[in-house]
Amino acid sequence: MVSDQEKDGPRTNEHGTSRRSFVGALAVSGVSGGIVGRSSHSLKESNEAASTQGPWQGINLSDSGTNVTDDLSHLDLGQSLAATELEGDNSFRVDLDVESPNPNIVNVRTDLGVESNEDDLWKAIYDHYQSFSPSDRNHMYVVPPGTWLVETNNIHLEAHEFFGISGNPSATLRVNDQDVDRLMTVGTTDDTPPNAQRTVMQDLAVDIRGDYDAGIGRWYTHRFGLIERVTMLGTRNRLHPEYGGDRHTIMVDGIKSTSTNLIRGCHLNNWDIRHDAPQVGHAVAYSSEPSHVGLNVWEGCQVTGYTDNGFYMSTSNGRNLISGCTAVNCAGAGIRIGDNDMVRNCKIIMREEPAHSWSGLWLENGGGQVVEKLYIRNLIRKPTEIIRCTQSGQAQLKNVHINDDGGNGRTIRVNDSDDSQTTFSSCTITDRSSPTTSDYGVYVQSSNVQFRDCDFDFESRSGNDRHGIFVNGRGDNVDTLGIDNCSVDADGASLRFADSGEKHHVQNSTFEALVMSDADASLTDVLWLGNHHEGATVFHGARENWKGDFNWGFEM
Repeated sequence: MVSDQEKDGPRTNEHGTSRRSFVGALAVSGVSGGIVGRSSHSLKESNEAASTQGPWQGINLSDSGTNVTDDLSHLDLGQSLAATELEGDNSFRVDLDVESPNPNIVNVRTDLGVESNEDDLWKAIYDHYQSFSPSDRNHMYVVPPGTWLVETNNIHLEAHEFFGISGNPSATLRVNDQDVDRLMTVGTTDDTPPNAQRTVMQDLAVDIRGDYDAGIGRWYTHRFGLIERVTMLGTRNRLHPEYGGDRHTIMVDGIKSTSTNLIRGCHLNNWDIRHDAPQVGHAVAYSSEPSHVGLNVWEGCQVTGYTDNGFYMSTSNGRNLISGCTAVNCAGAGIRIGDNDMVRNCKIIMREEPAHSWSGLWLENGGGQVVEKLYIRNLIRKPTEIIRCTQSGQAQLKNVHINDDGGNGRTIRVNDSDDSQTTFSSCTITDRSSPTTSDYGVYVQSSNVQFRDCDFDFESRSGNDRHGIFVNGRGDNVDTLGIDNCSVDADGASLRFADSGEKHHVQNSTFEALVMSDADASLTDVLWLGNHHEGATVFHGARENWKGDFNWGFEM
């Protein structure tokens, strides 16, 4: 409902939104500047005044000789920027998009009467939202600079044409009630109308400092969603027994195949407090769940110190494109992707122990994953592996560069479906770790794994060896391993076949250390051609129908 402050404020139209708000709505049309609402001002004077106004206060009109006065009733922007007077009720309209009109601008201070650091902003916005029918919910709530209180738990923005909340130019939302577990839920998983059509959240910091914890939102979008430059102040404490909040911090699902969401420039860098409990159940930073069937683009986002995954998209049914993002010190996985997801131009950094098992990049659930230009830097002990591939379909990893100065564990483990193919091309490993036991850096535990134009350099900084590639299906045959134009430099063994296999092709590669097979490993129909063996080559197992030869001078 419209507040008493709004009733006593500037003149409102039939929907309860002020004349000032409708003038402000013109800014969304993409024309910068402001209209000055004082009587009988010439356009020249209006433009001079507009130069001091903020971006939400109106538009500039070019000098068309038209005076903009208080009795102006309509702006026709379809053919020109001339102002047109109409008889009627002095209503304002912008004729740019009939199907999706520009949102009405609501200043939370002047239009809703909310005072910063005093009133519950969240309740005021929700009351205003509920006072309209879903088809008339078409508002951008502008929050001026300052700190604004959130004391209402999980407002449900179930259905609207447009809902937006934006700091102008930025603002802080401070959670001020321990019962606030989540700021908002947008839309529903039900695809039947009405739905949350277009939703925007911009330029806001969510403050959970003190004895508070809350997730930002779970969004189920129908048409379009934008979360941009949203940050969190304070550390999440999801498992706190008294005030722990929602498991998800920012979760976004597009509920239609045509739904598109952009999550851009968000920072969640203040950790989740670790509890003596399984890591599953701690807070997740960025996520999409099985109801996601659309497209999510995660661009330029950051996360630091989350115990239950940084970017967690592997269970969703839609696409997730993660571009230019950074994950630091996350357990579970820094980036965890599933069917048809893509990671590009990202960084994963591990420099502090997360107290739970971790991997940097995890591919699982389905196939079609593409990883391009990923940089991983590790300085800590590895309980498992830096890159884990357990997906059930084809995947490609290109230009992945790993610098490992940690200890123990593996750098890469591939245990995907034998019917698919995982390809590493133009990838590098520079391993200067300090293992407490001798181990291999790369584990190949399934068939159809390909390495092309890769450079793997392993050198232990402890008294234990750091070997290269270990082909070990744990008792099952591993077939069709491909190594083409690669270099593997390791301490004791560059390449070891511990299980039988057939139709491997190893070509044009350089092995600086031992190449070997175990006594019970039979290798059949193998193409072995044009390789350089700088170390010994010892195959203890049988070689049947071998296709290829070795350089001269080595004992077979």
